[in-house]
Amino acid sequence: MKQCSFYTTVTLSDFEDVQYINQLIKLNIGLELALLTKLSNNLNLAQYERDLDALKKEITAFKSYFSQFNIPLENIRVHQPGGYTYDWSHETEKSGFDFLKEFFSYCYDLGFRNFVIHAPYGNSLVNSLEELNDYREKLSTLLPDDARLEVEEISVSHNDLENTNIRVYKGDLLEKLIKDQKAKILLDTYECGGIKETMGRLKELKSKGFEIKSIHLHKDKHKFLTSDEVGLLLQSNFSGNLINEGFLQDESSFDEFVKTKSINCVMPNNQRIEILKKYIEQISN
Repeated sequence: MKQCSFYTTVTLSDFEDVQYINQLIKLNIGLELALLTKLSNNLNLAQYERDLDALKKEITAFKSYFSQFNIPLENIRVHQPGGYTYDWSHETEKSGFDFLKEFFSYCYDLGFRNFVIHAPYGNSLVNSLEELNDYREKLSTLLPDDARLEVEEISVSHNDLENTNIRVYKGDLLEKLIKDQKAKILLDTYECGGIKETMGRLKELKSKGFEIKSIHLHKDKHKFLTSDEVGLLLQSNFSGNLINEGFLQDESSFDEFVKTKSINCVMPNNQRIEILKKYIEQISN
């Protein structure tokens, strides 16, 4: 398993703890950015500009820290800001896709090259083939050719949408969106429903010719995986990127974090680094 590259999520506040960041660097742990700017639920033009400006300030602050710590931008993964999904349709004057593309363009101009988005959702009341073709075109134009893009399959978090007019891009529909695209599918151990389910989905996608570059590691409500759970996943002989997304103190912290994005909900860094060290030991064996 030494072929795996290991990452963990970081927020701007993490960089206030110099010792923690230096430990991550010493352990050769890559970084995936957790952008905590709170975004408006209903994106009118005024809110669109305010939210975009706030995100640009946040990502620029991240880059300043990377310069301070001499962290190469090629070791950085930029995860989409905000909640689970963006509306990619033409129903609004400025769609969620427009917002995502404009923000990523700004990140690209700063020098970032690795990006992660959640799979979009659609409208089950519109023509499914027309929508799929529209979304495929949008995905192909989201970033320049030399950028790397991964699309995270969102399943568990969309269970409450099954009986609505929202079409969820997962399973076969996500595969149709990604087929023959430069973008790759990203798996998430929580969204897959657990470790065994992740291993099954990984095997299924490989059998269909899809290349999986990365897997997010965490379980319900952003809790850390146990050593046994990580060990089980490693039995799949996956050799891509493993990205830890566990960070909360306990299960009760999740609802507060969703509402406030408060760092008070996050596990202390000295406890987090010990868990990350154990992950790396397992991956290296």
